[in-house]
Amino acid sequence: MDYFLDKFPPTVDKVVDKLVVDMTFAERTRLANMNEAALTRFHHSYGIFLRNEFRLPGNDPLMNSCMSTATVETITPEQASFVILKELQKRLLAGNALKVIK
Repeated sequence: MDYFLDKFPPTVDKVVDKLVVDMTFAERTRLANMNEAALTRFHHSYGIFLRNEFRLPGNDPLMNSCMSTATVETITPEQASFVILKELQKRLLAGNALKVIK
């Protein structure tokens, strides 16, 4: 059962925890510094990864967590993956001031 919960976390927070651990410092910095337009473009490809990796749809507890986080009554898998991405960015920004140094 632990393997299942590790592979398919039931909440947005647990997904974000898993993603942060797997990201390099450069990836965290790049994501933290994306504006809304860049984040939307990035979501086109990364959203597919999120949906496949965490079974959206299919992981009903995670879909419910995404709905709760977004405070909506219904949500599509595409919207759920964007909620996860936004929460990941929010966590990165809250944890550290990750700035690109030129």
